[in-house]
Amino acid sequence: MRKFLQVSFYEMAFYVEILISFILMIVLILATGSLAMNIMGVFHSQGPIEDYLQHFLNQAMSIAIGVELIKMLSKHTSATVIEVLLFAIARHVVVDQSSGLNSLWSILAIVALFATRKYLFTNFDDSANIIVRGSQKVKIANILARVNLVGEKGELLRDFVARHLEAEEKHVTIGAAVYLNDVALRVDSMKDGVITRVEIIKSLS
Repeated sequence: MRKFLQVSFYEMAFYVEILISFILMIVLILATGSLAMNIMGVFHSQGPIEDYLQHFLNQAMSIAIGVELIKMLSKHTSATVIEVLLFAIARHVVVDQSSGLNSLWSILAIVALFATRKYLFTNFDDSANIIVRGSQKVKIANILARVNLVGEKGELLRDFVARHLEAEEKHVTIGAAVYLNDVALRVDSMKDGVITRVEIIKSLS
C-alpha cells in the first residue's frame, strides 16, 4: 500500500509540473507578445533612453529565466538547474543596479557554476536507463532505448556487449560495463555464463 501511494504521488507530482509548465508557457508567450509590441515605445518614451532600455532588458531577462524554468520542470537534470541559475545571476549583473561588490560576487558565482559544470559533471550524471533482454537483436535494442548502437548484421545484444568487453580485455561478469560515446552498456544479469539482461544507460546531457 505504501509503495502504491509513493508511486501515485510521484506520478501526480509529475503531471502537476507539466501543468505548471503549460500555464507558465502561456504567460511567457503573452509576455513575449507584449514585449514585441512595446518595441515601438522607444520612439514615444518621455524619459531618458537608459530608463526605457533598463525596463526592456528587465522584461526580456525575466522571460528568458521563465523559459529556462520550463526546461527545468520538464527535464529534471543538473544541467537545466545550472542554466536557470546562470540566467538568474546574469540578470542580476546586467539589469539590476547594484554595487560593484555585489556585481563581483555575482560574477564569481557565474565562474563557480561554469567550473562546476565543466569539472564536476560527467556525461552520465543525467541519464535514462532501460533494461533489455540479452537475446534481443541490437537493432531492436536501438529502437527500445532510442540509441544508435552499430552492431554486426543480426547480432544479439549479449554478443555485442561480450564482444566489446573482450576487446577492452574485461571479464564478462555482472556489473561489467562498456562505454560507447553517450551510451553505457552494463551486464545486469547472467545465467550459465550467458548474458541474460543488459542495462542500457543513455546520457541526457
